[in-house]
Parts: sequence; C-alpha cells; structure tokens
Amino acid sequence: MSHLFRHNEGANPALSIPSPQPKDYDWVLISGFIVILTQVGFAFIGAGSVRYKNAQSVVIKVFLGLFLTILIWWLFGYGFSFGDDFQTKFLGGTKLGGSKWEATQYGNDYTNFVFRAAGAAFGIAILAGASAERMTFLGWSVLTLVYSGFIYAGLTHWTLAAGWLSSLGFKDFSGAGVVFFAAGAAGLILTVILKPRKTRFDNGATLEFSRHSPLYIGFGSLLVFAGWLFYNGGVVAQGSQTQYSQGLVAVNTLIAGATGGFVSFVIRYFQYETTNLVALSRGVVSGLVAVSAAADDMKPWTAFIYGFVAALFYSILAKATPSVHIDDPAEVIPVYLGSGFIGIFLSGFFDTKAGAFYGFGFKLLGYQLLGLLIIFAWVVFFTILTLLALKGFGVLRIDDETERVGIDKSQCLGEAVVFANQVDEAPLLKQTELANLPSQLGSGYRSGFK
Repeated sequence: MSHLFRHNEGANPALSIPSPQPKDYDWVLISGFIVILTQVGFAFIGAGSVRYKNAQSVVIKVFLGLFLTILIWWLFGYGFSFGDDFQTKFLGGTKLGGSKWEATQYGNDYTNFVFRAAGAAFGIAILAGASAERMTFLGWSVLTLVYSGFIYAGLTHWTLAAGWLSSLGFKDFSGAGVVFFAAGAAGLILTVILKPRKTRFDNGATLEFSRHSPLYIGFGSLLVFAGWLFYNGGVVAQGSQTQYSQGLVAVNTLIAGATGGFVSFVIRYFQYETTNLVALSRGVVSGLVAVSAAADDMKPWTAFIYGFVAALFYSILAKATPSVHIDDPAEVIPVYLGSGFIGIFLSGFFDTKAGAFYGFGFKLLGYQLLGLLIIFAWVVFFTILTLLALKGFGVLRIDDETERVGIDKSQCLGEAVVFANQVDEAPLLKQTELANLPSQLGSGYRSGFK
C-alpha cells in the first residue's frame, strides 16, 4: 500500500525536489485569456437556472460583474492583493492604479494582472447566480466593487500572495477556499438577506419556479470545465519547464470533474429514478471546486476521491437547502460553499507534503479548518455590512411589480429572445402548415407570439 502514497516526479528520488525555475509568462498570459472565456459558461449556467423572464438580466450581471471587476482590480484590487504590504502580510498598499508595475525576469505585473483579474471574476460570476431574479443592477454593481476590490482582494493577499494566512500554514492551490468557498459564503448571506422570490415557499403557491433551460446549464458547465483546466494550469507559472506538475494538475482536474459529474448523475437517479442534466452539470463543477484545493499535491486516485465526496456533499445540500426555505436558483451554496469546504478539508488528509495520511499528523487539518473559519468570518462580516447598507438606501431588491413582470421586460427592453413583428405575424401563422399542427406546437407556442 505504501506505493499508493508516494508522490515523486521521477524514478530518481533526487529529482523530487526541483530547483527553482523561471516563470513562463507566455503560458500564464494565454491561460488568463482562456479563463476570461469561462464567463460565457457562467452566463449560460445563470441564465438556464432562472425563469425565462429573467434570463437576460442574469447574463447582464455576469458581464457587468466581469467589467467592473477588471476596473476595480486595476484601481485597487491588484495592489491590495499583490502590492507591497510593508511586512504586515495583511493588505498590499502599492501598485494601485497600475502605478510602478514591472515586467522583468523577477516578475511581470501586467501578465499577473490579466490572470488574477480573470480569477477574481469567478467569484462575482458565482454571486450573479445567487442574486438572480431579485437584486437591482445598482445594488449588484456596488456589491461587485466591494467584493472584488476589497473582500476578495484581502483574501488573495493572505493566501495566494503568501500573506499571513498561508504563512501560518493554510494551503490552497488555486482557490477552493479563497475563491469558491468564499463566494459560496457570500452567496449564502446574499440569498438570506434578499429573501426568497415571491411565493417561492408559500403554501399552495401556483407559480412555477423550474429552471427554464437545463441545456444552458449543461453547455455552460462544459465551457467552465474546459476553462478550469487553464485556470488550475495557469497557477503553475513555470509552464513547459515543469512538465510533471503541469500534467499532474491537468489530470487531477479532469478526473475530479468527471467523477463529480458521473457520481452526481448516479445519485440523482437513485434519488428520483430519473436522469438529470442539471445534476450531471452541477456535479462536474463541484468536483472542479474541490480539486482546486491541492491539484498539484495529490495522486490521480485522490482526485477521484475529491470528486466523489464533492458530488455526494452537493447532492445532500441541493436537497437540504430548499427544505429550510433558502432560495438558491443556481445552487451556489451546494456547489461552491459545500465543495470548497470539502476540498480544503480533504487536503488535511491527502496533501502529499503535509497531510495526515502521509505521516505528517493533523497539523495541516487544523490550519485548514482555521483558515475556512477565518475566510467565512471575513466574507460574512463585510458582505452583511454591504448588503444592509444597500437595503437601507432602498437599492438592494427589485420592487414587486418588476419581480412579477420580470426584470427583462421591465428593465432590459424585452426578454432574452424577441420575435420580430410577433403581433403582426400571428395572422400569417394561420396561413401556413403550422396551423394544422396544433398538437406539435404544445407548450412551445410562446404566449407573446399572438
């Protein structure tokens, strides 16, 4: 059994500790470009998770969040995250607004900004799903600026930029804790303070709250799956000069995602005796979130365990959250909060350089749990302050009439798909062969097409 726990780069033990290698900034830059495209995947997921009348508004929030995140990171977030903290290890105070950025053999702020800003947009895209169908665009914009530019930037400095939390002993490879668990925690607070959609959990409610397009969720999850390979891969900044690490990260990411999707699919079948594209898609992302905790320090069979446990945890939480009247249309809490916790927690056992199963005791597990507690407290405190301030100014939640009609019609000049001359074309419909196929039209005959 001991061979299962060995983790070497080659047959020669002397090669297991590689000498420092220069960073491959071309690889990091290309990875950043691809990671930006995952926003399309998140937009699909969000749009498919809500009712049709609000699909366009979710996509707007994803894209608006991306653009505001890039701007606030240029002005403040990047400096807070990767600027000089004057040995405090708490928050950077230089490189604000692009000031004194450098591109040398020792560091490239321009390339690093592209990759890290793209990663910062992950959290905001996730929160777009948590706020779906209920939050105003003004409130969303303020939350984006505060979360990306300060809340998340602080966490990044503590961990991904070798701040005080990582110095303490907390380990998080690409952000299972600081990116995804943190976004899940903010999503939990957001859904609670926004409260459920009108009549969502009322006794005898007749309104239908089903997701309007599981296909969108499936397509979006596949795009996110592909982009995640570049996100995790880009963290290994040495690129082609560390082929072992690059390959290992990619393999572990693939296995965890595939396992999460398959196991979630099977669990849902045994729960309801039916197949489900949404469960399959959510499971993939759950596995990706979990493996991001230590994709560089685990063997492939461990990645399978991460994906399996993440899918199991997702399936439990996805069924539990509605039962306590938490209205989470995009299932942010089960997918990100739950799977982020699982990834960081399991690292305390399976991390090859510090985990309990490799003879290092439970010290890392203690650091991991402490880190999760600190991340949760930091995110919850400032998210609550921000949302309560927005609520106090009356710009947090949309009004009742907008919610009834739909944000798309009320504030976005129409629904996501608008049929040209739809009123005038109604008489023409009767003159075509479609008029003889009423049974085939069924529920696909849109109410606005008349």
